[in-house]
Amino acid sequence: MTAPLRVLIPFHAAPDTFQDNVAHTLRQMGHEVMLAPGPFRRNRGRIGRMVSDAMVRLYPYRWEAHERFAVEAARHFRPDLVICLTQSLRSEVLAALREVGAKRLVAWWGDTPANMRGMGLLQDGWDRIFIKDALAVQKMRAVGLKAELMHEAINPDWHCPQGAARDNSVAVVGNYYGYRQFLVRRLMDAGVELALHGFAPPRWGDPRIRSMHTGRYITRRDKSAVFEGALASLNCTAMSEGDSLNCRAFEICGAGGLQLIEAKPSVAECFEPGEEVLTYASVRDILDWLDRARQDPAWADGVRAAGRRRAHAEHTYAHRLARIMEVV
Repeated sequence: MTAPLRVLIPFHAAPDTFQDNVAHTLRQMGHEVMLAPGPFRRNRGRIGRMVSDAMVRLYPYRWEAHERFAVEAARHFRPDLVICLTQSLRSEVLAALREVGAKRLVAWWGDTPANMRGMGLLQDGWDRIFIKDALAVQKMRAVGLKAELMHEAINPDWHCPQGAARDNSVAVVGNYYGYRQFLVRRLMDAGVELALHGFAPPRWGDPRIRSMHTGRYITRRDKSAVFEGALASLNCTAMSEGDSLNCRAFEICGAGGLQLIEAKPSVAECFEPGEEVLTYASVRDILDWLDRARQDPAWADGVRAAGRRRAHAEHTYAHRLARIMEVV
């Protein structure tokens, strides 16, 4: 058992975000956690990102809000561990954190590496970098960074079965970027009943998808109820995502959902394809799995149960954080 630590996460924690789940778990493990008190930008969304990106381009050496917060908070909190979750800090900030007494500096990047801005995590000063993409780990190690493979996870307090009634829909949850929209259109054309949740589709999106969207951004137990209650839950990723898994790869299984996930090598590292999750390499594969699930509910329930057991036995945030504590 790791002795209680003071842990600084230099960002706020909206419900069911990476920061929320990690902070929640750290506290359950007995650690003291400090987070930023609220959003750093009032104007969030697309316009907020445009403003932030413009400021970075115009003033590249100006520390961003989360960097200023990290150093000021560390000066008073004196953290044993600073853990940045899908955040980057420039080397000057990492050095300043050392100067004010931060003992260990860790990055855990839960997004595709393609979404890093500027130098991203390519900074001297990290004690360890955890990232979900094996090729990114290899590239970072090649230039002398201490990188480890680390997948995302579930929070069993809310990524768990909710007793939801089953329907005949295929649940799709997340952002409606181009590839997800195109795949959804293929399923719509095939007559699949869909339940579309998450961020509203962009204005340039397919009008049919926009009209079908539920308007619900779901988190925690509500999200788990959607996964559990659907005939199946579709998991696809953007064109920029390589051989890595997103958080839904674990959350769908944790909730007892029947997961249809893209066939890629990383799936087999975490789940048994065909036994705990259902992998697809084409729309035809998806339709065939759905036909079987309708015709053989007992088989589908067996896959759901196996995936749920695996997720709760091996893929919780407590498992991941115990590994981080062991390494650093």
